[in-house]
Amino acid sequence: MITTRQKIMALVRTLLIGAIAVLFCVPLFWMVGTSLKTPLEVFGRPFRWLPEVAQWKNYMEVWINAEVPMYRAFLNSVWIALFGIVGQLLVASIAAYAFAKINFKGKNIIFMLYMASMMIPAQVTIIPRFMLFKSVGLYNTLWSVILPHWFGVSAIFLLRQFYMGLPDELMEAAKIDGAGHPRIFSQIMMPLTKPALVSLVILSFISLWNEYLAPLIFLTRAKENYTISQVIRWYLLNAGAQYELVMTASCISLIPILIVFVAGQRHFIEGIASSGVKG
Repeated sequence: MITTRQKIMALVRTLLIGAIAVLFCVPLFWMVGTSLKTPLEVFGRPFRWLPEVAQWKNYMEVWINAEVPMYRAFLNSVWIALFGIVGQLLVASIAAYAFAKINFKGKNIIFMLYMASMMIPAQVTIIPRFMLFKSVGLYNTLWSVILPHWFGVSAIFLLRQFYMGLPDELMEAAKIDGAGHPRIFSQIMMPLTKPALVSLVILSFISLWNEYLAPLIFLTRAKENYTISQVIRWYLLNAGAQYELVMTASCISLIPILIVFVAGQRHFIEGIASSGVKG
């Protein structure tokens, strides 16, 4: 039976968590309100959360800007996210299955060395990647941003933990029926990892959509290759610091992330929880 003290403590915790949640949402509210303001209202006094007249034209101005159209950057970011996710899911799933379910000589050593590569900062590999992409003709193409994401260590680790939680009896039963590793992987094991795959899709999409350093280094030839992050940077540095347009571009960039997260929220939570306690 729940006591009065427990009810009070639950209420206090709920109110505290709610207050923290509202506090975290304050910058978001400010961003949305600023995106609808005029330049004079952004830092006007007294401070107002909302403009006197909503400037919806800011969104149209950013979306079809003649110099750096947001729709073009939007399509580039969608292209990068789509092919980056597909490649990462394929590579990470195969590698995770091998590390979790196939016994071969030196497996643990190879996996530990692979995991140790997570300690290498991404900035250290910028020059080698630049030289590689320049030599093979991928510099100033979207593939220079896509390909490195195919071999993410964290993605392989996440899926490996999930595969290790699946019973080996499933593989043994399939082997008795004459199935090999390709069939076991594609028809038995991979369909069971749906929560983990959805979690990986969400995490990969957020990472690729918000990618800033790689496009800044490898996509410098023309504005036609700009991504969402570069458009926001352009409004901040090259357009006279028009903060209302910076916030407008930021609001537009958040929409796909919110849609993807809301659509896969249930599987995301299940996948993260399962990957963390199994194995």
